[in-house]
Amino acid sequence: MANYKNIELKIPPEMTLDVTSTASVIMQETDWTQIPNSGLTDDCVTAFKNYRTAIRTIRKTNPASPTWPDAPTEEWS
Repeated sequence: MANYKNIELKIPPEMTLDVTSTASVIMQETDWTQIPNSGLTDDCVTAFKNYRTAIRTIRKTNPASPTWPDAPTEEWS
């Protein structure tokens, strides 16, 4: 699993992956990347925008076994 800062939420007692909650937390944790003057390069902002689109798709479809996209590397301007 290669998502943003390895965020992963599990549902007890089976401890299965909660795809919707995990995706929601990733979105919350990456919100700052879309704020103007975040300090990231333009290319990095675009990369995070694309990453967030992929996370939204996973959250929307809620597949049983999601393929998480690789999170972009934070590149500072």
